[in-house]
Amino acid sequence: MKLIIAEKPSLARNICQALGKFTKKGSYFINDEYIVTWVFGHLFSLADIEHYNPNPDGRWSLKNIPCFPQQFEFELRKDKDGKVDGGVLNQFNIIKELCHRADVDTIVNAGDSDREGEIIVRTCIEKTGVKGKNLTRLWLPDQTEETVKSAVEQMKDEKEYDNLAYEGYARTYIDWLFGVNLTRYATLKTGNLLRVGRVI
Repeated sequence: MKLIIAEKPSLARNICQALGKFTKKGSYFINDEYIVTWVFGHLFSLADIEHYNPNPDGRWSLKNIPCFPQQFEFELRKDKDGKVDGGVLNQFNIIKELCHRADVDTIVNAGDSDREGEIIVRTCIEKTGVKGKNLTRLWLPDQTEETVKSAVEQMKDEKEYDNLAYEGYARTYIDWLFGVNLTRYATLKTGNLLRVGRVI
């Protein structure tokens, strides 16, 4: 049984439409050969500064910036109150359960065909802690039935996309280093929330 993890629900539906008849069971589709589920964008995001440099009162401070983590860590996405989003947690638990199914021997990364799509699904799979499964990549430059069917026949080992993943992680880490540190610095210095955006 192959588990395909799409980057978004619409992509999961298009994959199912191309691969035959599926039965929907909550947050995934299943037939005799495939299980298809999805993330919805980033289930995980990089941990905030306080994860690395705690500040007892929880406020932004010049004392714990700049922050340069030795090892970046991802956490389930949180809401505006700093709590793990319930929908995110529920979907991740479903993905984790599916990854650990005894009848699943292959897990397919069906993130978008770019560096960001590569790491969105890859990070999610890594966080499930699953071991001993084949990891492959479904590369879909578009989502027509013909393209999906052809891409499924030509799936490559996930390792062949390692360099793309390295690019994606590097971009994400650099965005964090500049954006998080400088947003806090500018905001604390001016007294106004000044967001420093992504690195171009």
